[in-house]
Amino acid sequence: MSIRNALLSLCACALIVGSSQHAQAQEKVTFASSSTSMLNLPVYVADVLGYFAEQKIEPEIVVFKNGGATALAAVLGGNADVYIGAPSSALGAANKGADAMIFGAIMTEVALDLIAQKDVAAKAGLTARSSVAARFRALKGLKIGVTGAGSATHQIAQYALKISGLDPERDATIVFVNSNEDMQAAYMSKRVDALVTANPTSVAMVKDGSYLLADGAAGDYPTLGGMASLVLVGTNKWLSARPDRATRLLSAIKSAEVAIHDPEVSKKARDLVQAKYFAQLDKEIFAGAWEAVIPAIPIGPRLPDDTIQRNVEFLKEFSNQRYTIAPEKVFTNAYQPK
Repeated sequence: MSIRNALLSLCACALIVGSSQHAQAQEKVTFASSSTSMLNLPVYVADVLGYFAEQKIEPEIVVFKNGGATALAAVLGGNADVYIGAPSSALGAANKGADAMIFGAIMTEVALDLIAQKDVAAKAGLTARSSVAARFRALKGLKIGVTGAGSATHQIAQYALKISGLDPERDATIVFVNSNEDMQAAYMSKRVDALVTANPTSVAMVKDGSYLLADGAAGDYPTLGGMASLVLVGTNKWLSARPDRATRLLSAIKSAEVAIHDPEVSKKARDLVQAKYFAQLDKEIFAGAWEAVIPAIPIGPRLPDDTIQRNVEFLKEFSNQRYTIAPEKVFTNAYQPK
């Protein structure tokens, strides 16, 4: 073999070894979610802007269309690593003895909105300048669509009625439907007067003439501000097996949350996220929904010390769930980046 050929061979081998080492350095982390949702934006941004890759993490995001309980079960059973979902799911599982631990915040405002039919809002005399209190009082006598008994949408409907001095049992009719799609169909056919939903549906409906009764991400639920509404959940077994992996994951999420709040970087992230995760959506609708969701996203995934206790108190009032486990045993900031 000539010297030239030998050198080429050595270079090729070095490239193969280098490539193999790079592949081995990337640790796969499987995220479980109940839907492809704008509420998951920090995870998507960490993916498309390369923050996971920088932290040597290869993300896989698996959608369990049977719901959050199924997605969480995959994590508890070891078939996925991290659940993206509501704190109530982890609380309920831990209360039954499951190894569920909340270790990072994705959203710290309840990013669910209340939308009303245009004619309903007009009849109630609502305008763009109406106070939140006036908008909530306008729910009296309405049929309000939610996705199911005990769901987050159901809880918010009850909350909005109660905070305005109305009785959720007598002063309005809460209509339970099977899914977001069914709820939208009921709204479009005017079988319900209002509904609790999230973006991008909210932005699309307002663009079509509906009235925005409550913008959750912007803080229209006055006593819920700063309460974790979407979190990362793992098992203690998975977290403690590789503490550095959990910290690197949260470092990527922190970079993503900071980027979302940076006007210039946010635009780049928005376009990349849409191209990968929401390609079917109208660009104008997606851009409006992106801006609407940003206020709900914290700048960093650290969990406020009182946040899970606040969730417990909220659920005690607006759900049938009861907990005996101490809230501080269901969340940790031990893996937060410095």
